[in-house]
Amino acid sequence: MLQKILIVDDHKVFAESIASVLRSKYEVKEVTSVDKALQIRSIFVPDLMITDLQLPEKDGLWLIKTIREKDVEAKILVLSSMTNHATIHKLLQFEVNGFLNKNVSSLDLLNAIQKIIEGENYFQTDIYEDYLENYKSKSGATQTITPRELEVLQLIIEEKTTSEIAEILKLSSYTVEGYRKNLLLKTGSSNVVGLIKHAIKINLM
Repeated sequence: MLQKILIVDDHKVFAESIASVLRSKYEVKEVTSVDKALQIRSIFVPDLMITDLQLPEKDGLWLIKTIREKDVEAKILVLSSMTNHATIHKLLQFEVNGFLNKNVSSLDLLNAIQKIIEGENYFQTDIYEDYLENYKSKSGATQTITPRELEVLQLIIEEKTTSEIAEILKLSSYTVEGYRKNLLLKTGSSNVVGLIKHAIKINLM
């Protein structure tokens, strides 16, 4: 049975072009609004939702927040031209599984989709690294650690290995290493000792 992908984008030509690329490997449905996306999710039950952020009436951020409140395991890939730091920051808070600029190649899109469906995260490297450097330069570290990153931090403090953390949280080792890297950058730490100091600071220990 083919895995299911839901595309949410009000630009029909763009959505149809993406769908045509994906239909050789996935079952795909396209909708043009947040309300339609929420309606079809319960019927279609997608393995992955790909959404733009600029949508009519209610935007993509509202859609993601609404889905996350009901389904923390839902896989969400954002495909948008909105790449400013504030938007990326908000998407990370909502724990989306990936972000790509709309000018991405078909190959990169397919690669991102496959990795996310397999349980990894996929953020466009240049956008993500620019975001991290921006927040690091503002205060020596980024401001917000997501709930999932806190889980990883707690397990690091408990001296769990990457493979052990991956097994406990049902993630790939690749994804856990990504969270570890994020934690180092966000806390301004260079090693586990620095992470422990930060954990003490935020009363995690």
